[in-house]
Amino acid sequence: MLLTLEPGGDIAALVRDAIGESRVVLIPANLDPLTMAQARAAIGPLAIELAPAVRVNAVVPAEAARRADVDAAVAFLEQARSTTGQLLVVG
Repeated sequence: MLLTLEPGGDIAALVRDAIGESRVVLIPANLDPLTMAQARAAIGPLAIELAPAVRVNAVVPAEAARRADVDAAVAFLEQARSTTGQLLVVG
């Protein structure tokens, strides 16, 4: 399931409230630096908290990232059944 972190959003609540065995968080590049750092730092601990039933990963598109590349990264993480706690920077 693709989840998009909105500016000012709570990544932990976003991930915990979602349904599905795979949760891929799209962390937009336009977040303020503190929110970006908090979101990046939360992926590993959330993956540990929800394992083994749920996989948690993230994609961070650079400002010049192509949508097709972001979609490919999300699709990869959705299908990578042994991958959790990873953050892919695309762009």
